Parts: sequence; structure tokens; C-alpha cells
Amino acid sequence: MAQFSEVLRIEAAIKNKSVKELEWALWYCRMRQAVPSARPADLKYWSGVEEKVSAVLAPPVEAKVHPAKKKKRAGRGLGMGPVEGAEE
Repeated sequence: MAQFSEVLRIEAAIKNKSVKELEWALWYCRMRQAVPSARPADLKYWSGVEEKVSAVLAPPVEAKVHPAKKKKRAGRGLGMGPVEGAEE
């Protein structure tokens, strides 16, 4: 079975990551879901396509990774033991 030209256009927009085409694809998916005579299977299909288009249009922001603090060496600092050469 041949695919419709709109589906091919949406797949090409996802592949090429064209912002203008992705915005059109997002509009088209929402329009197809808003049709009163849409079957549940159609709603599920077009909502899935909408999620794909949205993910390509606005990729998730990566969490910043900050370097971890280095552990302090044991026995560092004042009052950690006797000092050589000092008499009490």
C-alpha cells in the first residue's frame, strides 16, 4: 500500500530537521486529531507522530554535569597529630 504524500512529507521533515516543515507537520498532526470522525486508531497514530515531530523540533535539554569535589586527604590540617621537632 502506498503512503500518502502528507505522511511522506512529515517523514522527510523529521529526517531533514527542517524547522518550517516540522512546524507544518505539527499543525497537520493536531488537525488530524481534531477531526470529529477520527477513529481511535487514527488518534493514537497521529498523537505518536506528533510526539516524534515535537521531539525533533525541540530536543531535550541536557543536564549540566558539574565536576565532583575532590576528597580531602586524611591527616590534613591542624591538630591531627604530633608535630615533629616540637616539645610540650
